[in-house]
Amino acid sequence: MVLDGDVFDVPIRKDIVHRVVRWQLAKRQQGTHSTKIISEVSGTGRKPYKQKGTGRARHGTLRGPQFRGGATMHGPKPRSHAIKLQKKVRRLGLKIALSARTAEGKLLVFEDLEVPSHKTKNVVSYISQMEDTKKVLPVDGGDIDKKLKLATQNLHYVNVLPSIGLNVYSILQHDTLVMTRDAVNRIVERMHTPINR
Repeated sequence: MVLDGDVFDVPIRKDIVHRVVRWQLAKRQQGTHSTKIISEVSGTGRKPYKQKGTGRARHGTLRGPQFRGGATMHGPKPRSHAIKLQKKVRRLGLKIALSARTAEGKLLVFEDLEVPSHKTKNVVSYISQMEDTKKVLPVDGGDIDKKLKLATQNLHYVNVLPSIGLNVYSILQHDTLVMTRDAVNRIVERMHTPINR
């Protein structure tokens, strides 16, 4: 298959890939970490002892950050870790990742990803025939074939994606990229659609 040079043959730029991966990983963080400030900690609000005359330090509560079981000052609160990255740069990152795999000769294009049955051993035998392959990322155009999904779900080194879910981080994590003709066409079409401003 003749691949589009605008998508599968762009100059490799590690800095762009780095920015896109950072953006992806930051965006997927849950950010549900939380600590309690002094108004949220459970406990009495009574003054523990009188202000003067005890010889001890002045305290108005036993739930301050200096006490055991007290509050946490400036601790994490639930928030989004996402950073902003221009759509142009995100798109360029995907083109670079695809170009890198193509240049290495690690991009395989099939007519379709249909398997005869849902048995995992079929997929294992296919992958064992590929030399120098540790992790495979098959990409289908539309919805993933049910048989293929069942055949690969028990293999940690095979992860199937639809073309809409193809991303830079997944490409970098797998040494071999297997795409259908339909997936290639859809990706090229996606890369050529104008960016909405």
